[in-house]
Amino acid sequence: MNKLMALIAAGGLLAITQQASACPGKAHGQSDACPKGGGMVQQMDKDGDGAVSKKEFNAFHAERFKDMDTNKDGKISAEELDGLHQGMRSQMKSMRHMSMEQHFDAADTDHDGALSKEEAEKGMPILFARFDENDANKDGKITKDEVMRDARPMRGPGMMGN
Repeated sequence: MNKLMALIAAGGLLAITQQASACPGKAHGQSDACPKGGGMVQQMDKDGDGAVSKKEFNAFHAERFKDMDTNKDGKISAEELDGLHQGMRSQMKSMRHMSMEQHFDAADTDHDGALSKEEAEKGMPILFARFDENDANKDGKITKDEVMRDARPMRGPGMMGN
């Protein structure tokens, strides 16, 4: 049982580390490009009070557990966790070579040219963490133009749009 708990903890840490390490640091004209906690507080804080209650924390992790329990037996085996890690490694490897536009298109699951909060949360968690900042017209969706508005100061020759 201790080995299983260690594997679950490792999986959670891997997910958190992936998100935190993807946070770009300081962006042009902003004090912090990512919120404290790498966006994790925003993802768990369902009532928007700026803090994560035990209930919110447990609900968030219960959903992660469901995702990891692929055979739905109420347990996470070493094989399920290993499959998750292999899938994450494969996804990260393929994503390294994708442009921001390709990431955006992949996250836009309804193909309407904009990301809803749900699409951003699932497909572009760093963008989700700054959703309200990027939603310039406050319509509840983020378009590529709104995303690129923030990215333009960071682009150089050979990057998207040049």
